[in-house]
Amino acid sequence: MPPMPNEPITTLRLAFDPVWSLPVSLLTAVGLVVFVLLTYPRRVRHLPAGWRRTLVGLRVLIALTLAFAILRPELQWTRKSRKAAMLVVLGDSSRSMQTADGPANTTRRAMLVKTLQEAEPTILKLKKEMEVRYFDFDRESRAVEKPDHAAPGEQSAIGFALESILREAQANGLSGIILHSDGAQRALQPHDVDPRAIARRLGELQIPIFPVAYGTTGTTDTSLDLIVEDLLVDPYAFVKKTVPLRAKLRVLGAAGKKLTVRLLVEDPRTREGLKSGEMKVPPASKNAQPVVFLEPTRNVDVIPVELSYIPDLPGEFKIRVEVVSLEGEIKTANNFRETLLTVRRGGINVAYFDAAWAPEQKWLRLLNATEQVQIDFQPVRGGRQRDLNDIDAELFQRGRYDVYLIGDVPAKVFGSELLKQLVLRVEEGAGLMMIGGNHSFGAGGYAETPLADLLPVAMRASDAVVGDDVDPALRHTDELQLTPTARGLGHYVMRVDSADKNRAAWLALPPLDGANKLRPKNDFVEILATAADPGVPLLLANETGKARVVAFAGNTTWRWATHGFRNVHQRFWRQMIFWLARKEEDQGQSVWVRIDPRNYLPGVPVKLAFGARSPDGIAITDADFDVAVTNPKGERQKLPVLRVGNEFSADFLQNEHAGDYWVSVSARSKAGQPIGDATSRFLVDERDLELDNPAADHALLAELAALTGGSVVAPEQHGAFLERLQKEGLVRREESEVTRKPLWDNWPFLIVFVTLLATEWTIRKLRGLV
Repeated sequence: MPPMPNEPITTLRLAFDPVWSLPVSLLTAVGLVVFVLLTYPRRVRHLPAGWRRTLVGLRVLIALTLAFAILRPELQWTRKSRKAAMLVVLGDSSRSMQTADGPANTTRRAMLVKTLQEAEPTILKLKKEMEVRYFDFDRESRAVEKPDHAAPGEQSAIGFALESILREAQANGLSGIILHSDGAQRALQPHDVDPRAIARRLGELQIPIFPVAYGTTGTTDTSLDLIVEDLLVDPYAFVKKTVPLRAKLRVLGAAGKKLTVRLLVEDPRTREGLKSGEMKVPPASKNAQPVVFLEPTRNVDVIPVELSYIPDLPGEFKIRVEVVSLEGEIKTANNFRETLLTVRRGGINVAYFDAAWAPEQKWLRLLNATEQVQIDFQPVRGGRQRDLNDIDAELFQRGRYDVYLIGDVPAKVFGSELLKQLVLRVEEGAGLMMIGGNHSFGAGGYAETPLADLLPVAMRASDAVVGDDVDPALRHTDELQLTPTARGLGHYVMRVDSADKNRAAWLALPPLDGANKLRPKNDFVEILATAADPGVPLLLANETGKARVVAFAGNTTWRWATHGFRNVHQRFWRQMIFWLARKEEDQGQSVWVRIDPRNYLPGVPVKLAFGARSPDGIAITDADFDVAVTNPKGERQKLPVLRVGNEFSADFLQNEHAGDYWVSVSARSKAGQPIGDATSRFLVDERDLELDNPAADHALLAELAALTGGSVVAPEQHGAFLERLQKEGLVRREESEVTRKPLWDNWPFLIVFVTLLATEWTIRKLRGLV
């Protein structure tokens, strides 16, 4: 629409928006007119001069009209207007502003209010030239009439506040922000927006931030405060095994004072329902130190602390590291840190000897990621360095390991004495497995060693090879498909899927890349697996007295893991180790729940994972679950179950209260039969984001100013800054509105074009040309 008379037009011009590029469109338009002038007059030359001129003129006008449409001309006019500037005064109302580190112990918030009150006359003058709006912020921003002394906010979400101000005030001509704050961003999701990212956006829009900095960037060393930080402990431990814990103790104003740091462990016998038990200091011993005494030499220091204890019961326990409070401490809620520890009945320790370069060892060692298996790999050098191997005799001490795995290692690397010790450990109940290789079994010279009577295969002294030689007569060089025997299908070691799918699961695996040629020693040896040819045994087991011994001809099960069957690979080896250690019945509960990490800050979402397994350890993928969380107030909330593939999970969001949160999971089969229940918990730490470390962060304020073209202002310079701002003014936002009026895309143009065509056609009809 055309401009109104009272709205001045800054510019008015004729513009073209041609169908094609301007040169092509101009050539086309001129070409149309020239073509008409060259060809049409000859077709009407027999007509009287008047009619001839009329028809040629109409045809030229039609060509000009088409050229007009090709060039698509339009009128453009631009209105420019200036909007009144808006200045936002954004004040920090979080609890850190209660810190009394100003002159005469004035709080930061009190200084903020005083600074604005002293500048009130100048602000009134500014209001005559621009809009001035006040906002307070902590976790979120909110408009206020004027800032007061209250500062109750539990978070300082500077980035979130700036983003909110930008979103709300940008359309109203936001031209600058005066940020009154100590500069420390302390915020949790979803309010932990990076203030630097928002400052960059403000800088692109030429909206400066002028921070007014309050507080001190360091905590005064005259205040007494003891703070336990960074509690570190492995989340899983085992009965009768020392559990080490590490933490840091931050001390302020405690030079020369005697401090006691102690470990407290929950007593499960005092636990009632979904409530924590009594916390007690565990007993000290030669290998357990639950209490340490410190005497800091500096007023401000961070002291590493190491504690330990030996659990005597399995289960899930809350543990706490705390420093005993001193008289005069400004805050005691930060004197401790808590977490959860799961103690298991006993782990399986495995000593694994194999060539340092062997691919199998890389994948076997992944079992260390499981909760109950610890594989200590002992790399063995080969070739010319084989004689440099020195196997530590302590590895064969009684009780040191539950299982021994021997790979491609010749007998002489161990020596007769160590092999005798190994035989004693196996006879006492340790499991033994030998894996295939060029220097395993008879090829490794084991026929004339103490192990010959234990291994379930027949070996000859003449099979031994010299040095790095390989005897092809002792190995299958073709690919071999590991196939369970009828007896093997039901054996614990070979159960990698449900009974009806177990055989198919094995046949789906990639074949082994060769194997040792093995023969069972006698008829009492169990053959658990062969190649496709039943006459080629690959996995043999023997159990006599306390001894469980396995001979495996292959050493390339890593091919399973690299071809998409990593779960089967890990399951097979895990079950092998459990069987060798006689712990195949120790498979854990039928229903499980996993929470990682175990400690959260208030408001941080918690991810729960859970599942169910059959008595033989197979995951139940079609179970139905009921999941609920009970908070520290005893309020119970049921959670919806999420399923992705064969994994089950749930999200918990209402964790704003500090304390213990108990997770209860029950599972039912599709037929409605109960499978089992599981209970676990996580902790929400009692943290005060604002006052645990109330130091100001003036460096962040300086960054925000630099990113937006502003400057940091000291509170005592605030008045002078506003006076300078009044004189210089903020850049007023200039808006341009461009209006386009096409001259070709309208009804009059169409009518003209149609009229010209109709008139020319009528005349030609009357003169007999149609």
